[in-house]
Amino acid sequence: MRKRALVFSVLTAMILAVIACGYLPLARHAPPTPTPTKTPRAGGTSAPTATPAVPVSLPPTVTTAVSPTPTELPPTATPAPATPTATEPVPTDTPLPPPPTDTPIPPPADTPVPAPTTPPLEGGSWDMEEGFVPGHSPLGEDCGGWAVAVGWSAFVTPGNPASSCLNENKNPANVHRGQRSQELTFDFTAATAGIYRTVSVTPGHRYAISAWGKHIRSASPVELSLGIDLSGGQDHQAASVQWFPWDEVAEDAWVHTEETVTAIGPSMTIFLRAHHPQPAQGGATLFDDVSVRDLGP
Repeated sequence: MRKRALVFSVLTAMILAVIACGYLPLARHAPPTPTPTKTPRAGGTSAPTATPAVPVSLPPTVTTAVSPTPTELPPTATPAPATPTATEPVPTDTPLPPPPTDTPIPPPADTPVPAPTTPPLEGGSWDMEEGFVPGHSPLGEDCGGWAVAVGWSAFVTPGNPASSCLNENKNPANVHRGQRSQELTFDFTAATAGIYRTVSVTPGHRYAISAWGKHIRSASPVELSLGIDLSGGQDHQAASVQWFPWDEVAEDAWVHTEETVTAIGPSMTIFLRAHHPQPAQGGATLFDDVSVRDLGP
């Protein structure tokens, strides 16, 4: 019993020694448990500083099914090039058109080719500018200064009391163009006279015949006419001559006329005629500036 008590005493002493030497620091240095501090409320009631977390209940999420939107390509100003297609072959039984050529294709042999037009007949002898040929009246009457323009011939008819005489006129007031004109006298004479010439033409072509005339004032005004013989005859009294009244009518002034005819043979004759109805004073007549234009078929 004594022995047991001795052992217990030794063990107790050893434990105390160990504690004293620092072998049990944890038991000696364990910090005290902190006591929560309360904040005093108004009215003397204290509440803890820590606010308990209140669980927030979220509304249930509603999932809406969205149809997928088709993806659209952005517009573009340049259209996409078309897919080239295969070229269909030309049928072998279809003839291809001939290639263009600068050389005109001649008409078939049985189609007549129209003759080209000829240059206008004007100026020179058509304008009484190639001079005058002296002569005498075909009726044997005395006509001083008788002369007819080169390229032309004269015709006269018996008059009362005499026939007309022809001569060259160089008075600028009596010339339509150039320096000369053909004059026919009718002073105190009732008569008919004129000039004519024959030209070569192309059958089927149209021709425009133009001329200028002037007659001096008279108590019996002169009547001007344009005659055309498509057969080429040279008789001013023949039935084949077509007579056309002058287009413009005036005295003491240049007046113009023009007619278009179609040739029926290789030649035609042009007549310029003046008629003084009564043997009154005045009436001298002038012709000038004649032309013939080929208008083609």
